[in-house]
Amino acid sequence: MRRYLVASLTAAMLLGSALPAAAHPTKQLGPTVPTDLTHKATDNVEYLGRFPEHTGTAGGRLSADGTRFFVTDPRGVYVYDTTKPESPTLLGSLPLYQQTTGVALAQEDPDTNGQILLVDGATTPVGTARLQVVDVSDPKNLKILSSVAVTDHTWTCVSGTDDTGAANACAYAYGRSGHIVDLTDPAKATLLPTTWRKSVKLGDRGNSPYTHDLTEIRPGLVMTAGIDALLMDTTDPTQPVRLTIIEQNGRFPSLGYHSVEWANGGRDPYLVLGTEIAPSGPTNTAGSDCEGPNSVIETWDASQIVTALDAYAAGATVEEAFGSAKFTKVDAFDAGSRGIFLNGAAPSHVLFCAHWMELHPKFAGQGLMTVSYYDRGTRFVNVGADGKMTEVGWMVPAEGYSGSSQWISDEIVYIMDYRRGLEVVRLKPAPATPGENRHAPPCRGRPRVRAAVGAAPGCRVEPRPGAGAPRRPAAASSLGLGLVLLGAQLRRRRRASAWD
Repeated sequence: MRRYLVASLTAAMLLGSALPAAAHPTKQLGPTVPTDLTHKATDNVEYLGRFPEHTGTAGGRLSADGTRFFVTDPRGVYVYDTTKPESPTLLGSLPLYQQTTGVALAQEDPDTNGQILLVDGATTPVGTARLQVVDVSDPKNLKILSSVAVTDHTWTCVSGTDDTGAANACAYAYGRSGHIVDLTDPAKATLLPTTWRKSVKLGDRGNSPYTHDLTEIRPGLVMTAGIDALLMDTTDPTQPVRLTIIEQNGRFPSLGYHSVEWANGGRDPYLVLGTEIAPSGPTNTAGSDCEGPNSVIETWDASQIVTALDAYAAGATVEEAFGSAKFTKVDAFDAGSRGIFLNGAAPSHVLFCAHWMELHPKFAGQGLMTVSYYDRGTRFVNVGADGKMTEVGWMVPAEGYSGSSQWISDEIVYIMDYRRGLEVVRLKPAPATPGENRHAPPCRGRPRVRAAVGAAPGCRVEPRPGAGAPRRPAAASSLGLGLVLLGAQLRRRRRASAWD
């Protein structure tokens, strides 16, 4: 199955690169004309355009100062100027070739401190992939500082002090398989003999039990996302300490949690966990509707753990601080259903269901989140002050796999779509028209309207009693219409190729 999926995505990537580009990375991104029929969005989502050359990846990272966006695709590393986030321009690139599954599914979640970037890759198309430490301090002159003969699906920067004694947000790197790489001198990156997994009693070197990613919540605090979610003290990055864990006790048929977000450096009352479930099980087999209890984004009440962390910082032992403290699940969101892109859905799924998600930069106890949902596109979700989630908008392509979506500013979001490349959208500070959000609560009386994005969500208009369900085209007719629209768009792009 995996070989088939990789082959399919590789073929799609090559086909996509052969089509005329809607924009070129050396040019400013122009707006998409209103007749672009390859996607549908709620009317509070404005589609600004895309760079179709960046197919085959979910890998992107915004610099801490918000001025640069790093993209890792199967061909290498690219740096964009995001001082005008709605119109990114290419600053520089470095060829680094992905190998094996990376040919179609490039390095995810690249991490950086603004000076170095961590990415697996080979320096030649037929070379052997290694962890590459890339100097990105000058975007127009990217270069490899050092490399280590090891690879991993995700790498996470861990704060510490460098060899000069200065604080460094990427003094070490954790790989999901347990690796610890010493980057205190990035020109001499070194794989340590010990593993973070052994220190926190989560196996040793190797991805068992399953972990997909780690997130540094704040300096000295890292959390895993996998079959469970484990919180650790990384004050000494070479010897982390296990603090607490969200155990799922075999809940997931395969894979598990995919990523974790905890706003305000782990001081926010809510933790957010997102899953990625493999095509297995009664509700997740390829071709399913992605519904069920596992293909979800979850909010967890973290107030007890916030208190425990304060006690631990004040000198309490792990047992004293965390003995009775726990995370408590509050809500779950999913974008499952069947339909076509015109109504914000998909006939079924091919790869997985939920994928990467990210909280709004101004998230504080409540606020917005963007979620990539593969075939079901990109969803915008509001987390209320009570931790409950409501969808407030979406953008779904006719044929695409939304891999990750990231906030570049308060309104601009970049979407890394495996099939469509780097896409740019704006979430307007206004509600979607009532009735467009399939996952919003039903209206009671007059439809509610939000004053601004992030305020109380809108509602959907239900059919009048006795009016019957809204008429929908048959599935085959809907799918056929989608294919016709896609063909029309491809012909339009071919006619417009002279503009590029």
